[in-house]
Amino acid sequence: MTIIKNSKSAYLLVETIVSIIILSIVGIALLKITSNQKSLYLIATKKLQFSRYISLILDEHNINLHNKDINLYDMVKNKYNLKNDFEIKELKKIKLHYSQKYKSIVNMKQDDKNINILIDEIIVKNRDGVSKFLTVKQ
Repeated sequence: MTIIKNSKSAYLLVETIVSIIILSIVGIALLKITSNQKSLYLIATKKLQFSRYISLILDEHNINLHNKDINLYDMVKNKYNLKNDFEIKELKKIKLHYSQKYKSIVNMKQDDKNINILIDEIIVKNRDGVSKFLTVKQ
């Protein structure tokens, strides 16, 4: 009777250890998934924020700024009438590298008129990302 009782308690001990090991493995896997999701969320947030910054300067292209490092406030201060000190301070913190280069000229003919369309490529980058876009001028 004592042998059966000892084997049952030994079986219970092994069963408990196995279940603890399984729970530990599941816990570690969930922790890893959660940390990966958090890092992906942070990357996506930075990219979204960078895209918002770029949307402020889409029509502010200027060839005089080519290959210059500039803060976002200096690029948008003439376009927006900013009076809030907090907003100004935040925009001054955002450093961008701006480059603009000539891509091509498209010649079109319409109603016996020649139309030249100039296409420039603008690249704006900072530590959070790079954004390229094309501008079209007539």
